[in-house]
Amino acid sequence: MADSLTYAGVISNVLSSPIVSSILSILAPTFLGYEDLLTKIALVIVGIVIYGILPFTPTLIRIARREKDIYVSKIEERPRSFIIGISDYIITFFIFTTLGLFYYAIFSLTSLIVAALTFAITLRWKVSIHLIGFCTPLTILTIISKGIFLPIFTLAPVLMWARVKTQAHNWTQVVVGTFLGIAVTYYSMTWLIQIFNI
Repeated sequence: MADSLTYAGVISNVLSSPIVSSILSILAPTFLGYEDLLTKIALVIVGIVIYGILPFTPTLIRIARREKDIYVSKIEERPRSFIIGISDYIITFFIFTTLGLFYYAIFSLTSLIVAALTFAITLRWKVSIHLIGFCTPLTILTIISKGIFLPIFTLAPVLMWARVKTQAHNWTQVVVGTFLGIAVTYYSMTWLIQIFNI
């Protein structure tokens, strides 16, 4: 029978940002009202690459190399993990804006705001990027679904427990990560939706 540390590791992996961001990418076209099947498929693929894969390339490389510390526990090693994600969000914001895909532009700009704030905090203090990465796409999905996914936030305390159990973070770090992931995403999204007038 698996012990609690094993369960904590499984929970951390299942509720990781690449997975939750990919789920957002799969569901977003439907909730945004796209009906053409080819358009939906294209947006799903593009979304998974942009939000579920590219920002996490450094972590995926660490997994491929079978490194033990895939979540980068040392603060001094974290900043370089943000370069690809921040670049990805900046570039895709302009591309989506040019293409008139304004909700996707908002996804990218919101992700950029959250990533930049997280990066700034990471330079001084260890916050739970894992909780931020769980709550950000879930908050976006909850907003575009008009609250359908709100009950999924009940998994946040489970993930908080898992991150503390694996000794990746303390309770303050996971609570702050959860708050930032929800609050910054919510206010950024609602503000940007008003600016884009959609």
